Amino acid sequence: MEENKSTENTVEQANAETTAEPKTEETKHSEEDIQKLMNELAKAKRERDKISTEAAEYKKKWRESLSEVEAANMEKAEKEAAREEEFKTLKREVEINRVEKTYLAMGWTADEASRMAIAETDGDFDSKVKIMAEVDARKKNEIEKSFLANYGGVNVGAAGSVSYTPEQFQNMSIPERNKLYQENPDEYHRLVDALRK
Repeated sequence: MEENKSTENTVEQANAETTAEPKTEETKHSEEDIQKLMNELAKAKRERDKISTEAAEYKKKWRESLSEVEAANMEKAEKEAAREEEFKTLKREVEINRVEKTYLAMGWTADEASRMAIAETDGDFDSKVKIMAEVDARKKNEIEKSFLANYGGVNVGAAGSVSYTPEQFQNMSIPERNKLYQENPDEYHRLVDALRK
């Protein structure tokens, strides 16, 4: 029985030796470097913890050494700084609301007015220009839609000029389009532009 156990141990050792990677000089060197780095890291961590503890102790001793007047003055200064920060925040919010109301009164959407108010309050010129371009494009589009909805059909004006819808223009023959171009070039260009969109 003991013979079987010793044979099994010998077989296990042989298997372990054959499956284990052979240690080369390079591998040994890397393991040593890693161990050194780990030791240095642990040492640095202990030093950092020690310094943090000492700093906390010094701060605590310093606060304890302050007289009541100095402590009160320090607390007062901290409260004043917090109050000043809150005042600046509230002042900015009031300004944003004031500017936002102005743009809402001009017919801007709530989102456009809000973004413009923030950009104007913060002095962000690039954002202001971008928002203004978006608003101009939206208003132009709304005006064109309104015009086409109100005057989209064929209308004979006082001077005898005829207005067509883009669909009517698209269904015109080439001679009809040429005639329109000769009689009313502005209407022709308006319809061409409408079809390009």
